[in-house]
Amino acid sequence: MGSIISSLGLAYLAGSGLCTNAAIVGRGLFRATRTAVEGNFQAAGVEALGALASPALMSYGSIANLVVEVLDAGQSLAGPALEAASERVLSRTA
Repeated sequence: MGSIISSLGLAYLAGSGLCTNAAIVGRGLFRATRTAVEGNFQAAGVEALGALASPALMSYGSIANLVVEVLDAGQSLAGPALEAASERVLSRTA
Protein backbone atom coordinates (compact mmCIF):
# COMPACT_ATOMS: atom_id res chain seq x y z
CA MET A 1 0.00 0.00 0.00
CA GLY A 2 2.84 2.37 0.87
CA SER A 3 4.54 1.83 -2.45
CA ILE A 4 1.32 2.68 -4.32
CA ILE A 5 0.93 5.92 -2.39
CA SER A 6 4.58 6.84 -2.87
CA SER A 7 4.32 6.06 -6.59
CA LEU A 8 1.28 8.31 -6.88
CA GLY A 9 3.10 11.07 -4.99
CA LEU A 10 6.12 10.79 -7.23
CA ALA A 11 3.93 10.82 -10.34
CA TYR A 12 2.14 13.92 -9.04
CA LEU A 13 5.43 15.74 -8.36
CA ALA A 14 6.88 14.76 -11.74
CA GLY A 15 3.67 15.72 -13.54
CA SER A 16 3.39 19.09 -11.84
CA GLY A 17 7.04 19.85 -12.59
CA LEU A 18 6.58 18.86 -16.20
CA CYS A 19 3.50 21.06 -16.54
CA THR A 20 5.26 24.01 -14.92
CA ASN A 21 8.32 23.68 -17.13
CA ALA A 22 6.21 23.22 -20.26
CA ALA A 23 4.22 26.35 -19.43
CA ILE A 24 7.37 28.41 -18.84
CA VAL A 25 9.05 27.21 -22.02
CA GLY A 26 5.83 27.64 -24.04
CA ARG A 27 5.36 31.18 -22.79
CA GLY A 28 8.94 32.08 -23.68
CA LEU A 29 8.70 30.51 -27.12
CA PHE A 30 5.43 32.33 -27.77
CA ARG A 31 7.09 35.62 -26.86
CA ALA A 32 10.03 34.76 -29.13
CA THR A 33 7.64 33.99 -31.99
CA ARG A 34 5.83 37.28 -31.46
CA THR A 35 9.14 39.14 -31.49
CA ALA A 36 10.20 37.34 -34.68
CA VAL A 37 6.92 38.26 -36.38
CA GLU A 38 7.62 41.88 -35.52
CA GLY A 39 10.90 41.53 -37.43
CA ASN A 40 13.40 41.58 -34.57
CA PHE A 41 15.10 38.22 -35.18
CA GLN A 42 18.08 38.76 -32.90
CA ALA A 43 15.88 39.49 -29.87
CA ALA A 44 13.67 36.56 -30.82
CA GLY A 45 16.68 34.25 -30.75
CA VAL A 46 17.69 35.54 -27.33
CA GLU A 47 14.17 35.03 -26.00
CA ALA A 48 14.02 31.51 -27.44
CA LEU A 49 17.32 30.56 -25.80
CA GLY A 50 16.15 32.08 -22.54
CA ALA A 51 12.92 30.09 -22.72
CA LEU A 52 14.81 26.85 -23.20
CA ALA A 53 17.29 27.61 -20.40
CA SER A 54 14.77 28.84 -17.84
CA PRO A 55 13.81 25.42 -16.35
CA ALA A 56 17.47 24.59 -15.72
CA LEU A 57 18.07 27.99 -14.13
CA MET A 58 14.99 27.66 -11.95
CA SER A 59 16.18 24.23 -10.78
CA TYR A 60 19.63 25.63 -10.02
CA GLY A 61 18.12 28.46 -7.99
CA SER A 62 15.86 26.11 -6.04
CA ILE A 63 18.71 23.73 -5.23
CA ALA A 64 20.96 26.62 -4.19
CA ASN A 65 18.25 27.93 -1.84
CA LEU A 66 17.79 24.45 -0.36
CA VAL A 67 21.52 24.07 0.28
CA VAL A 68 21.70 27.49 1.96
CA GLU A 69 18.71 26.70 4.19
CA VAL A 70 20.17 23.32 5.18
CA LEU A 71 23.53 24.91 6.03
CA ASP A 72 21.82 27.64 8.08
CA ALA A 73 19.78 25.05 9.98
CA GLY A 74 22.88 22.95 10.62
CA GLN A 75 24.75 25.98 11.89
CA SER A 76 21.95 26.96 14.24
CA LEU A 77 21.73 23.40 15.58
CA ALA A 78 25.46 22.79 15.92
CA GLY A 79 26.41 26.27 17.14
CA PRO A 80 25.42 25.84 20.82
CA ALA A 81 27.02 22.39 20.98
CA LEU A 82 30.29 23.70 19.54
CA GLU A 83 30.30 26.62 21.98
CA ALA A 84 29.72 24.29 24.93
CA ALA A 85 32.50 21.97 23.76
CA SER A 86 34.95 24.84 23.35
CA GLU A 87 34.10 26.16 26.83
CA ARG A 88 34.75 22.68 28.24
CA VAL A 89 38.13 22.47 26.51
CA LEU A 90 39.11 25.95 27.70
CA SER A 91 38.13 25.16 31.30
CA ARG A 92 40.30 21.99 31.26
CA THR A 93 43.36 23.85 30.00
CA ALA A 94 43.05 26.68 32.52
